[in-house]
Amino acid sequence: MGSQGQILGGRRLPASGWILFAMAIFGIFAGSSLPAQDAYRKGSLTDAEFNGKKMFQQRCAVCHMPVVVDDSRTWGPALSAETVIGKEPVVREFIRRGTARMPGFQYGLEPQEIDDIITYLKTVKKTEPKKAPE
Repeated sequence: MGSQGQILGGRRLPASGWILFAMAIFGIFAGSSLPAQDAYRKGSLTDAEFNGKKMFQQRCAVCHMPVVVDDSRTWGPALSAETVIGKEPVVREFIRRGTARMPGFQYGLEPQEIDDIITYLKTVKKTEPKKAPE
């Protein structure tokens, strides 16, 4: 074993290889769920809003989660209806092309998936962070 990695088919796979493998497997199963679970979690969201919510959670939330406590940090701004409404074409281009700090998703998301994310974001209320405990 050691720092060289695990043996796989007579060859060693470096630790970074195992990490990538685990991430790929997680990615396959992260988006899967049972229809009954989807119906329960869907609540009052339309199909487009619910699909957008799932896409947002898979592709965007790690950097764009709402700030819960004043001193917590996120990579990107917290997104809400306020961010999107009236700016849909601009937001669509940001998602497609990316920015210096955000990758573009033109090859990772279908146009309908981007539209669904925007549709979902229109349902998200802006939240104010709570004061950090002293």
